[in-house]
Amino acid sequence: MSRLASYQDFAATARSEKSPKSISLVPETNAPSQQISRLFAYQSYFSDTELERAILVQNPNEPIVQSTLKEEQIPGYAIGLHPSSQTCIALQFKVGGQATSSMPHVMKPGQILRPHGLPPGVKSGAFSGFQWGIPFGWLGGGLATIVVFQTADADVAWPGNIEIPFHRQRMQITSIAGAPANARKNWPLRFPWTRALRTTSDIQQQGLPAVSINPTRTLMSLRLESIATATNMRIIAQETNDFDLDSAGAVIATPARFKDFVWPTYTDPGIAGNLGAAYPLEWMPNEIVRLAADDGGIALVDLDGGVLTNAYVDIVRYGTVG
Repeated sequence: MSRLASYQDFAATARSEKSPKSISLVPETNAPSQQISRLFAYQSYFSDTELERAILVQNPNEPIVQSTLKEEQIPGYAIGLHPSSQTCIALQFKVGGQATSSMPHVMKPGQILRPHGLPPGVKSGAFSGFQWGIPFGWLGGGLATIVVFQTADADVAWPGNIEIPFHRQRMQITSIAGAPANARKNWPLRFPWTRALRTTSDIQQQGLPAVSINPTRTLMSLRLESIATATNMRIIAQETNDFDLDSAGAVIATPARFKDFVWPTYTDPGIAGNLGAAYPLEWMPNEIVRLAADDGGIALVDLDGGVLTNAYVDIVRYGTVG
């Protein structure tokens, strides 16, 4: 190309009359899709002392939890989180045909993400790789399977919106006299959770919500090996999103709402070994399951003043994302 032609081409580009030619950092991929599976630790756990503060370490300035972060050098055009996965993931694409790397995206099971279209002047729209893990603020975990689509027209139809466990905690039943004046902050449905505190030292782990949950059911396990007579427990919800926000969105502390539950009688059969410590399972009443209390929570109260007082209940909450 002559010097004059080069100058004219540069001048046309400067006047936005001609798009500059770009070269993709990633060659055109032409390969079958790849599947990767990982098993993530649950980010919430059961503790007699920490209760709802039993949360694994997550640094607020890291969109992908550092202990779960993994980098993949796999190019492609799209990534799907298989619908059989048990957890959300956070995914960040690395530079390819696009100008810069992406921000981390939160994906739910069954979702497919194409990070960008075809940039001007670039033959390939592929990304060069990605990093992924548990998103900051997520309290679930379990199996995650991703599929990397390595051709531009690859696609799949994944049905359904799987139910996944999203929150685990241990709660203590109080007596009527010992019931707290204000419910503990323990019943979020938006994550990151704006009231998240870790350990009994109240280490702050809050963040602005990015994912909402549609709750489906909640499983309870009473940590007592026997109950001589059926016993009444009151489940009290306070400062809920559903009932207790005023016109400006401020939380109203009173009144509280409740649903009574009866733990049935059962005996300890005297089984030896690890099977000796066996605890009953019951579904929590749906009226409580459906509530959200991102700035509040629930309390468990022994109405019969007996065997339930100070006992613990392990709780696992299930729902669908979005």
